[in-house]
Amino acid sequence: MSKLGVVHSQGSVRGTQREYECVLILKPTTNKEGITNLVTKIQAIFTKMGGRLQRIDNWGVRTLAYPIANHKQGIYLCTQILGGSDLITELERNRRIWTEVVRYLTVKVDEDVDPNARPSEVNDELLSAATESAPDPVELAPTEDEDDDDDDDDHRRGRRRNNDDDDDDSDEGEED
Repeated sequence: MSKLGVVHSQGSVRGTQREYECVLILKPTTNKEGITNLVTKIQAIFTKMGGRLQRIDNWGVRTLAYPIANHKQGIYLCTQILGGSDLITELERNRRIWTEVVRYLTVKVDEDVDPNARPSEVNDELLSAATESAPDPVELAPTEDEDDDDDDDDHRRGRRRNNDDDDDDSDEGEED
């Protein structure tokens, strides 16, 4: 039986792992407790499979380009991990099972990474920050009704206001 957490590739250097980045889209109804449970499940897989969570960021609630499983919004969770190909296989198998996860994408960032050369940035403070969801930036953007600046509206519509031109026209018609 092979050792867990290793890269199963002919070209890989012994004792190294691969670096992956994974973006999860969670259901918008997932609360802080649900995100905490999900992160705990992910860390349990890392412990079991010999991988390591390098970084975790919660990008907050975002409006999706198109509805996914009848959801128009989702909570984006970005993780950076070190591990072998067997770890990614196990993570993706579990992500298909977890009901909170709507979509996920895993990308290989780097090969043959020495695990001792890259310390983990994950601590308790970062984990608690990752469970907080920020509001959707689309909802926070001001609408045209809230915009009180008339000059910007005129400029966007292609109109210019130039008071100097009006003064020049009135001076030309008057001669002494």
